[in-house]
Amino acid sequence: MNKYTDVLIIGAGLSGLMAAAKAAEQGKEVMLVAKGMGAVGLSSGCIDLWGYNLEDPNQVCQDPLAEIARLCAVNPQHPYARVRDVLEESLLFFRRVCQENGNPYLDHRGGNWLLPTALGTLRPTYLAPASMAVGDLQQVRGVLVVGFRELKDFYPDVLAANLKKSGVLQADCPLNTLMVCAGGGELTPNTLAYRLENPAVVDRIVDQIKPHLLPGAVLLLPPVLGERWDSQVAKNLAEKLGHPVYEVTNIPPALPGQRLQQMLLHHVKGQGVEVVIGCTVNGARVADKRCTEVLATGAGKPIKISAKTVILATGSFLGGGLESKPGKAWESIFGLPVETGHEKWSARDFLSMAGHLFNQMGIKVNEHLRPVDKTGEVIIENVMVTGANLAGCNHPIEKCGNGVAVASGYKAGKLAGEVGE
Repeated sequence: MNKYTDVLIIGAGLSGLMAAAKAAEQGKEVMLVAKGMGAVGLSSGCIDLWGYNLEDPNQVCQDPLAEIARLCAVNPQHPYARVRDVLEESLLFFRRVCQENGNPYLDHRGGNWLLPTALGTLRPTYLAPASMAVGDLQQVRGVLVVGFRELKDFYPDVLAANLKKSGVLQADCPLNTLMVCAGGGELTPNTLAYRLENPAVVDRIVDQIKPHLLPGAVLLLPPVLGERWDSQVAKNLAEKLGHPVYEVTNIPPALPGQRLQQMLLHHVKGQGVEVVIGCTVNGARVADKRCTEVLATGAGKPIKISAKTVILATGSFLGGGLESKPGKAWESIFGLPVETGHEKWSARDFLSMAGHLFNQMGIKVNEHLRPVDKTGEVIIENVMVTGANLAGCNHPIEKCGNGVAVASGYKAGKLAGEVGE
């Protein structure tokens, strides 16, 4: 089977979906192929931009955009230095897409949210879905943490104990816990979220919570309030209780990440993007520094895809975009070079605050996101690289992975949209 398209995107993660949305908005014919569903569904669902101060990594960053500007000055090799020109407009575009699809994302007056986690710690993030965007906890008059007897991975007492220790609440703020029953059995987050889509189940939950509510209290629940991105479970629960209701962040995979993935796929398909999941890209043909053909397999059949522009959004080692053997790493489709340095790839301490070198490995690009060699010369002129494929980002420590994905995907889609016929 032979296919032709204006823009071919390889990878269905956050950067790939952003690239597809932007290129399609500009009227391009877009095809997105991916082996799997991408890593968005494995994420928290929040958009981390920049977590901590450059000089003091123990302090939460109060102005991520300003901190990124300073980062680009001291570390011009960071991916943000390649996408800073579109960073703010990419965030606006992302929020507009979310708003139009009924899954609004909120900022915190330009700073980081401090969202409570399932363990009661506080997680900085820049954009949060409305169901998670709990405001300033120092101002609340009471907190009720609600768990479900059917859900084994959420412990309200643990959350409450650690939240109290964090010092974020006023000393006299009541902090209580409650376990409710959603109908019995043992449920996963997904099956519980599906059950909560039933209004009768929500009504039974409301009846169990109401006797325990104190005036002015906010409710914190595990991230299970609805299976779909446009679910109204959190809103309906809050209206029936007359109190604000929020989901806390949890370790991946988490439903808010799955909702974000569902919403973006729904959006790009609505924009006319041809999405083919379960399509493995095996290689590519390159001539005169241009990709002439991508070779793939889908449903057991070989597919040859030609495109004016190819956007590589296959992720890092976890996503299969990069491969390695002792002492060497490389990009898996075009064989693009990946710098490994001479240091050990991982730190002795798995939870090292300095992070691991392998997280920073990736493909070097120029200001147009085209792959370059050690001398800065473009390797393939009609290929752009996005997201976790990019070199120089220590995202688990810097809390910037989804921010880089949003901005680089948006920029690649925008540049692809500007390519003439």
